[in-house]
Amino acid sequence: MPLVKKRLFLAAGATSDQVLASTTYEYVDPNTVIRVAAAVDTAGTSAGDTTMDFTVNNAEFSRNASVSKLVDGEPFGASENSSYTMNNMVTTGAIRNRPIITFTNGTAATRTIDVAVFIGN
Repeated sequence: MPLVKKRLFLAAGATSDQVLASTTYEYVDPNTVIRVAAAVDTAGTSAGDTTMDFTVNNAEFSRNASVSKLVDGEPFGASENSSYTMNNMVTTGAIRNRPIITFTNGTAATRTIDVAVFIGN
């Protein structure tokens, strides 16, 4: 099954581009599993320092969801049982579905965000 994995470097106050933009998976078929995992390099000082938004066809699955810190010794990935998994859903659109995943850095420093998106059926 396909896996899109990226490391984003996000400036202070910035929002990332759409993670799946310009990939084969910018649009997916009905009944497609989408599992999103993410971790940030430094723990925030308050909830919402680094957040994720996730929508599919205007249906909101995450809005300002806090991204957890990457933990030393804990492997990062988008497995079903990963503690980094933030969303696990199945698309329901009748024809084409467009998952949109973005991250926002609400801190005063640049953040490194690891993101993995598993796409399957």
